[in-house]
Amino acid sequence: MDNLSHLLDDLLLRILSLNTTKEAMATSLLSKRWRSLWTLVPGLSYDHSNHNGDYKSFTQFVYRSFLSNKAPILKHLHLSLGPDCPSVDIGLWINLALSRRVGELHIHIVIPYPKKVSVTLPSSLYTSENLQRLSLTNCVFLDGPVHVLLPSLKTLSLKTVTYTDNTSLQIFLSGCPNLEVLSVEDRYDGPPMDVIVVVPSLQRLHMSHGNIETRGTYVLDVPSLKSLEIRDSARCNFRQIENMPELVNARVCFGASSTHEFLKALTSVRRLTLTQPLTLKSEVAIYFSDMDNPSGWKPPSSVPECLLHSVEAFEWFQYKGRQVDREMATYVLKNALRLKTATFSTRLTDMGEKCQMLKELESVATASPSAQILFD
Repeated sequence: MDNLSHLLDDLLLRILSLNTTKEAMATSLLSKRWRSLWTLVPGLSYDHSNHNGDYKSFTQFVYRSFLSNKAPILKHLHLSLGPDCPSVDIGLWINLALSRRVGELHIHIVIPYPKKVSVTLPSSLYTSENLQRLSLTNCVFLDGPVHVLLPSLKTLSLKTVTYTDNTSLQIFLSGCPNLEVLSVEDRYDGPPMDVIVVVPSLQRLHMSHGNIETRGTYVLDVPSLKSLEIRDSARCNFRQIENMPELVNARVCFGASSTHEFLKALTSVRRLTLTQPLTLKSEVAIYFSDMDNPSGWKPPSSVPECLLHSVEAFEWFQYKGRQVDREMATYVLKNALRLKTATFSTRLTDMGEKCQMLKELESVATASPSAQILFD
């Protein structure tokens, strides 16, 4: 600890803010200088697991340390709570943080499977003028009719939250005029839900859905989007995917889906990563399907615009080197005019088979003279 004694208080406070509040409070025993330093830390972080399930002790500690904090502005509040933590206490802690102009709020409710989430959040959370980052895990989202206005919110993460109805997400996003980063991860056992994202300011979007039965509709209208990642194990109906002229990076993983309309919107993409075997079909750019037993493949009647003029990096995971695979790979290599790298990875361990695959791919006359073929 002598190594820290020469540091300025501001730097020590930054170091303390990287720890939980319980750990920061423990430093008060070190010396007179440290006795009250923890009360000036501009962030509070609580983890129920540090109290061995004793919620009475935990809630008393949270209230005591919260009220002892004297930082002028509360930069962040992190709450990691168990399912038995009363909603009334959670609401009071959130309101205390909002009254301190908190800029970053993380609420993570640990819910052991198969128990259902029942933790609701106060309506005041949805009208904060200062909140810039919000992360919710296993909470009830928009419980009842709520007015939403979060003018400063830049980053939103929703993980396995419970939506009260099919319009909850859309209503919330309509009150976030300056949102730039959005991450949505659904429950694996949750009901099908439409995902409607109409956010002109959004730049990064990550969506992961686990319901393997069916999936609702995606509606994306995000003209400023630069990065897109979608993971979905369900069958989807893409009703309206448009207005992504600024898109640079896209990573797409589907189990079984109808992606015609979706992939038409990727005309400006510069880097497209596909994490399922692909099929190129007439009129559309790329269609994902289960290719364990391929019955053949026919190239589209015209080369997709995104393949001709936009794709610079191409990745094929679990390449198997079958005839249908070679035909599709050849089609991409011969038509991607701006291609810089084409990377193929395989699960094969036989070096002879790998070398043969590489020779076959390298023998293709690529449309781009600068294209490099890489084999992992």
